[in-house]
Amino acid sequence: MSQPTTRGCLAIRILALTLCSVGCEDTSEDADSGPEVVVRDSAGVSIVENDAPAPDSRLPWEFGTQPSLSIGAVDSGEADQLFQVTDATRLPDGRIVIANSGSNELRAFNADGSHAATWGGRGEGPGEFVSYSPTVVASWPGDSIAAVNPWGTRLSLFDADGNHGRDVPLDASLLNVVDLLPDGNIFTSGSGGLRRNMTGSSGLVRSNAEWGILDADGTLLASLGEFPGSEFYAIFAPDGSLEGGMPHPFGHGTMGAVWGKLVAIGVQDSYEIKAFATDGSLVRTVRRAGDLESPAQADLDEYYARRYADLPDEDRISNLNAVRDMPLVESWPAFSEILSDRAGYLWVREYRTAAWTVFDPEGRVQGLIETPPDLRTFEIGEDYILGWVYDELGVEYVQLWSLSREIPS
Repeated sequence: MSQPTTRGCLAIRILALTLCSVGCEDTSEDADSGPEVVVRDSAGVSIVENDAPAPDSRLPWEFGTQPSLSIGAVDSGEADQLFQVTDATRLPDGRIVIANSGSNELRAFNADGSHAATWGGRGEGPGEFVSYSPTVVASWPGDSIAAVNPWGTRLSLFDADGNHGRDVPLDASLLNVVDLLPDGNIFTSGSGGLRRNMTGSSGLVRSNAEWGILDADGTLLASLGEFPGSEFYAIFAPDGSLEGGMPHPFGHGTMGAVWGKLVAIGVQDSYEIKAFATDGSLVRTVRRAGDLESPAQADLDEYYARRYADLPDEDRISNLNAVRDMPLVESWPAFSEILSDRAGYLWVREYRTAAWTVFDPEGRVQGLIETPPDLRTFEIGEDYILGWVYDELGVEYVQLWSLSREIPS
């Protein structure tokens, strides 16, 4: 978009004030601060329409040149040898608690990276975890720590010293805990995956899943409705019964995150994020402009060639044959991830790039920022980012990076 002149900027501001006085619509643009934003009210719901930031623009926020803390080791045989890390959180006292699902443990490390304690373990008893869990770890009101054990259909609560307090039962239809709200409520969803009783013909399928909020005792507090699950390539037998399937590598799904006292849900078919209150009411809809391009067959071929490149010839050919009839999706997903930080900003990761679009607490786009390379982000604080990486040997590390913000005026 071309930049307006000084006189043009004045005209835009006058027009915005006029619109506000007659139609409760707020239009704002600043040539130096970012893209245009239009805010309007629709039956009590705030609708925030944003232009896309320029692809080469970046927020004046900076990460450190290297991690300030890195937890992980090669063959140490100690707690810092990590395996299948699924999540991590930083506590108010500076400790970092890691969900090490490969050993079904929570591992706590001091602010200097030294091992403090290990909690949980494999089993079905109080405070123990089964299968690929814990999947989520987060602070809980009262200086407690919560960890999710979905296959055990419960959320386990520990005190600050790691003593198990109680378990919160999870609804069997809402086992996918997305995140925990500051008040102790639980943001969760169903699976939305393939179902054994499906019938049809081979191709792309997509099941809906319910999203909701549970209270601190595991009781359904509010249903947020059904949203589309992930797109699968499903293979059906001649009689219409399901034989098998796999997620489409470019498939669309639904993403969610806690956003301050709200929960945000975005369906990847379009760049739109809906924010709900804990009573289930829709509070805000945030949109960002931009056309969605479509992948080509060459993109799909390249993906699978790269994925199976290291397999023995026979296995590689077999795997490629299994996906040779996989259809293309209509478009690339609009985004790949949603997170919010502890300052109330919403971060939405661009698909196929390292850049995130950052929105302020009201849903106004602020600009683009790139997180440290190859870092899978778990948590963003006011002055740090916490995430997970692995090296060429497959060794896992949980890293803390500093974040310096210069809030755009």
